[in-house]
Amino acid sequence: MSLKAVRRSTGNNALDWMVATAKMAADVTSMLQFPPTAAAASIVLTILKTIADIKINQLECFRLARRTARLLTDLGRRMKGKWEDAPESLLENIRDFEITLLSIQDFMLKASQTKWISRFVGKTGIEDSLMHYEQLLEDAAMSFQVSSLIEIHYALGAIKGTTSNNVAEVTGDEFVTSPISDSLEALPPPTSRSMSTLVSEDAGSWDRPRDSTDSTTSSFLLVECDAVNVVQEEPETPRPTEEDEFLATLSEEADEFGFRRYHQSDVIVRKANRKAVGWFSGTSEAQVAGQKMTVKRYDGVKNLALKQWIRDIKTLRNLHHENLPQILGYSDGKAPTPFILLASVQSRDLGAAMRSALTTRGLADCAGLILRTYRDIASAITHAQQQMSLTESQAQDFIDHATYSIDSDSNVIVGLPPPRDGWLTARSYGLEESLAERALQYLKELMNSEEAVLQAGTSLNPATLNKYKQLKGLIRSLLPQRREGPALTPELEELLDDSDEDNPLTLRTLRTFSIEQSRHSQTWNSRAPIGTLAPGDYGYIPNGSTDFAAFMRLGNIQDEQASRAALVGETRGTLHMRAGGFSDRQPATPFLLPDARECWPIALSLRGCVVLFVHREAALDSVNDAWRTLIARGTALAAVHGVKPQDLILITRSLHIEDHEVNDWSPPPPPMPMFGRAAASGFGARAGIGGFSSHAPGFGAHPHMHMQGMQAQMQIPSIVYLVTSAAPDANAYVTDDPMGRPRLRETRSTSWCFSCRSGFPVGYVDYIQLDAEDVQT
Repeated sequence: MSLKAVRRSTGNNALDWMVATAKMAADVTSMLQFPPTAAAASIVLTILKTIADIKINQLECFRLARRTARLLTDLGRRMKGKWEDAPESLLENIRDFEITLLSIQDFMLKASQTKWISRFVGKTGIEDSLMHYEQLLEDAAMSFQVSSLIEIHYALGAIKGTTSNNVAEVTGDEFVTSPISDSLEALPPPTSRSMSTLVSEDAGSWDRPRDSTDSTTSSFLLVECDAVNVVQEEPETPRPTEEDEFLATLSEEADEFGFRRYHQSDVIVRKANRKAVGWFSGTSEAQVAGQKMTVKRYDGVKNLALKQWIRDIKTLRNLHHENLPQILGYSDGKAPTPFILLASVQSRDLGAAMRSALTTRGLADCAGLILRTYRDIASAITHAQQQMSLTESQAQDFIDHATYSIDSDSNVIVGLPPPRDGWLTARSYGLEESLAERALQYLKELMNSEEAVLQAGTSLNPATLNKYKQLKGLIRSLLPQRREGPALTPELEELLDDSDEDNPLTLRTLRTFSIEQSRHSQTWNSRAPIGTLAPGDYGYIPNGSTDFAAFMRLGNIQDEQASRAALVGETRGTLHMRAGGFSDRQPATPFLLPDARECWPIALSLRGCVVLFVHREAALDSVNDAWRTLIARGTALAAVHGVKPQDLILITRSLHIEDHEVNDWSPPPPPMPMFGRAAASGFGARAGIGGFSSHAPGFGAHPHMHMQGMQAQMQIPSIVYLVTSAAPDANAYVTDDPMGRPRLRETRSTSWCFSCRSGFPVGYVDYIQLDAEDVQT
């Protein structure tokens, strides 16, 4: 059975977190030497230590801990060598920061000790708490900035009272000399290096984000002041995000790929496509400069919609395939709702179209539709894999999560899958199997819906059952197998391309093509009475029944020299052993005895039980040749016996399963004597048990070795032989003679404690059967 293992691995995995946490802990540890920050550093170290034990929202908690450490280390870096002269307002802010850190520490400890069910029920509360603590950290950072601003204002006030020199006024990008009535010469000499500090004249602009497009000019004073009393560093410029970089390139009318950027006024949106699903949801018909197009709008949360919009543009600009969405342009970044423009296609959900076809059209039409669907999907996925440099596993993820639509010309359009960043998927099957499963998925869904109806108390539709039975194996034989590549064979491609209304594709043509490729090994299986049917038998079941107990045998293809086929047979077994409360299965192989008997050696443990399942199988050597014979001679044989060709059934394999249980009824072993320390702890500790002292030489020194030897001696299995036969009147028996001779009754004694009993045998047959479309001319 194909297996699929899925594991999610984010970029911040456990190893990355451990490395980052260790680095942060090292930075925070250096803050312990400064008394003003020693308490805060201890709390932050406790928070970092607790991160590894948190099981839910671990990434968000890590970010919260990282920000606490970042605030503290940034403060330490800016105040390096200046803690002795730290202003009182800064020390007060640090004490307030300690209170915030204590509340975060308590939250982290509770989150690490909460049981999983409580975490699951209280997930929303945990997320709200995280947002609350993020705001507290934001307030703490702002308090440090305001404290620095107040100190700067105090320094400037002192400077204005004692200076009469000139300072430089900065307006925009130019420096303008501005007189100041006070003199800077009256200032005392600096105790450390001096620095130039830019101070805004507008105090309200401290916490207001600057807009790069704002035309208002801001004025600053360039003041030469003491670096001990005034410390102000220029804030780090935030790194532009991917969205910012992309939006910054939207100034031109067309991008580097030649796709035009449209203003929203250029697009006239018309009727929405209400049948669209998945990636195609949100599409509508549109009129752009007199040309029909399809517009896809990205609604929802602004940031997420923007990321999805940019991702789809970057992906579709590199995909140029008829079975993938064809991008023609996109919005210029100024529209409230971003959009892309696609080639005009009238599409609907592929699943709905396939369900409609499978319930209303014939087998040949359904087979052709499924094969063309596979061809379109395989072609689109192969192109996307090449253009996007996808691995086979990533291409399989693309297949599993893409959206599939079909246009008015029955061409499949593959929509892009949603982003799955950080997911790693491993499968035990290749790309060919994934494509085949996708093409046959709709056929399976139809059968599943019919089975649901059957469970509800309604009988299964015979037409649906027959369609599923015939199509599944036939299409499997036509699709590529593992290691053959995802493309259909050129001969099958040509067969699909040549079919039209004048030359329709027939079921017999497809089946014959599969037989000529020696790939048509499709059979069906059913229960059947024991010993009534053999490989090569053909006949029918009256009244359209499926019960092989009523099978009417008409003959065997082995009776005619022209249609004789090779037969193969096999007898194999499976041993199911039970002993001591444990069970085990292992294969078994018999050796043959005269009179077509099988002898099965069995190792039976003391008071053990073994069940032998015997499988006797006989089959035609080639199912593909059996199909060839049935198609070539089925009509003639049916005419001879007066039945319809589609009612004719050919048996290809018979299977007979029987089970035999062998038991050992030996009496239980005597209780083990206790020696040494075991005896000393219970009854007889003084004189020992059985007349031996608990410390007697040879017994008290190593009692466990003696006990293990006795146990090993008692657990030696007994070898018996089970004799079976395929003859209908033969009974299985167990003996101690490897030549299969039964144990005589007069030689039996109390030492012979083995028995054998057989269950009810069951029989199965594999068969093939034509459909009515196979004989249509």
